[in-house]
Amino acid sequence: MLAVRVLTVGARALTLLILITLVIIPILGASAARAGSLARVAVQPVSAAPPMVAASLRAQIVRVLRGHGYRVVTSIPSVEGTGQYLALARDHRLSAFVVCDLDDRKTRQTLTMLVWDGAQGSVLGRWSVSGPGKNLGKMLTKGFWKNLGPVLEKARAPELSMIPPAPPMRLEVN
Repeated sequence: MLAVRVLTVGARALTLLILITLVIIPILGASAARAGSLARVAVQPVSAAPPMVAASLRAQIVRVLRGHGYRVVTSIPSVEGTGQYLALARDHRLSAFVVCDLDDRKTRQTLTMLVWDGAQGSVLGRWSVSGPGKNLGKMLTKGFWKNLGPVLEKARAPELSMIPPAPPMRLEVN
């Protein structure tokens, strides 16, 4: 009798484990798969901001992106011209760049973000958030994905141009 009860409990546990593995985990992982769990996004330093504020805002953007399954690259320094984004995306296999600029007024700050596509080097989306300095980070975290998430999902990494290997050459040295 005891052996039958242990088998029944074990079978229920096994059934529950199979249910979790086959149904629940894929549902929870759908957003990461949709976002391209291996998609790489570069978050550029926030320009025109004091160093501590820039680091804080950049860290919040990185946290939101990682929370949605993106691999975030912060090691790429900011660039001077927009024409460099395409080459950087190709070199680092990036699907998008997030570029931010902070406009600091007397009572309000405005953070403007642009999302650049890695495949074409063009602007995919733009969003600005404005508010008092102490609330800007909270408003950024709350609205970033809602406003720029669909744009980031459209971003694609550039195709890797494969150069075929050169044919062997015969060189004669005299």
